[in-house]
Amino acid sequence: MSSASDAAACLTPQASSGVATYNISFIGAGNVASSLCAGFAAAGHRIISIASKGGESAGELSALTGAQHRRDLSVPDSCDILFLAVTDSAIAEVAARVKIPAGTMLAHTAGSVSLAALGRNRSAGVLYPLQTFTKGFFPDLGKVPFFIEATDSRSLEMLRELGNSVGAGTWECDSLQRSKLHVAAVFTNNFSNFMMTTGEVIAAEAGFDPSLLKPLAEETMRKVLRMGPVLAQTGPAKRDDEGTVKSHIDLLSFSPQHQELYRLVSSMISGYYKNGRK
Repeated sequence: MSSASDAAACLTPQASSGVATYNISFIGAGNVASSLCAGFAAAGHRIISIASKGGESAGELSALTGAQHRRDLSVPDSCDILFLAVTDSAIAEVAARVKIPAGTMLAHTAGSVSLAALGRNRSAGVLYPLQTFTKGFFPDLGKVPFFIEATDSRSLEMLRELGNSVGAGTWECDSLQRSKLHVAAVFTNNFSNFMMTTGEVIAAEAGFDPSLLKPLAEETMRKVLRMGPVLAQTGPAKRDDEGTVKSHIDLLSFSPQHQELYRLVSSMISGYYKNGRK
């Protein structure tokens, strides 16, 4: 979102189309909470309270959603679902301290944290959006798959309805499956992004403006989305061009870390396609 007015527009509730709507609270007001608040509100759900450790971000998000800004670990009695959108390491601690009504479901949004971290055997669940979230960039949640897990059938159905109302669909999985999916997401997003950072470093080392790589990055992703990454792969390692691979490693002598990274990734690419992948 480019401005507070844009964000406010995104957070304006829309009329429900007969699908169940919920009163939702958040503890945590960072990137994930902000995007989910926008999606939930647009789908007709009500954001009724928001709290965060620092307070300022929760106050801003509360103002945009019309929610209560709470400064403790409690929620209104009317809350149907409380989301803990805090750092992974804080989920278990916050879950143990939070004060919620008996009928409120407690859920978190993390990919790599187990359902058991919530410390409950009823009315607890996970709603994990498989997407990257960055401040100032609201993703299109309508394209996002949501992965759900819960302690009981009622909680699972609530999460399914909620995820389906804002996303591309919901997929049920257990904590181990979700953790592996999170690893896959790290490779797909975090590692690929850092590879582009590394490319910019090497281009700058050669004296070029790193922005010259942008058309290459755009075409790479366009091919991946059209063909899939296996068919889109090109380059000397895919061709098993050992001479070019060696010359590239030599050119990276300014950084032993880059040499090691190039050698390892090239070896993995070569081995993958030698085993019959085309």
